[in-house]
Amino acid sequence: MSNGPSRPTDDILSAIHILANLIGGAYSDHLDDIGITVPEWRVVLTLARYPGSTATEITDRWAMDKMAISRAIQRQEKANNIERKGNPDDRRSFRLSLTASGDALYDKILPVANKRYQTLVSSLSPRELASLHKSLDKLIADAGAMDV
Repeated sequence: MSNGPSRPTDDILSAIHILANLIGGAYSDHLDDIGITVPEWRVVLTLARYPGSTATEITDRWAMDKMAISRAIQRQEKANNIERKGNPDDRRSFRLSLTASGDALYDKILPVANKRYQTLVSSLSPRELASLHKSLDKLIADAGAMDV
C-alpha cells in the first residue's frame, strides 16, 4: 500500500508539481476554515515578512499570476486586513501593509502553517533539507531565466 499518489512519470517536474498540489491542498483546508484562499495567505504572509511590498513584488516573489494576486489583495483590503499607501518610488503602484486585523489574521494562521511545514520536512534530515533547498533554488533560478 502506498503513502501517497504515485508519480505519473519519472521526471522531477512532475514530482514537483504533485508536491506543490499536495502542499497547497493541505494548507487550503485550514485556510478554508478561516475564510481565505491560498493566494490571500501568500499575500498576508509576504506582507508580514516584507511590509511595504508592492503587488508586483508579491507577484514576483511567488511567481503567480498577476490577476490572482490582485484579487487576493482586493479581498484582503475589503476585509480590512491590508492597507495601501502611495509609493513614492512609483506613482503607478502602492505600498501594501497589514492592518492590526491583518496582523491578527497572520498570528491566527501561522502556528498551523508552521506545524504543517515542520510535519512535511520532518522526514528529511537537516542535510537532505539543505540539499533540497539548494537544488530548488537552482531550478527556480534556471526556470526564471527561461525564454518561453
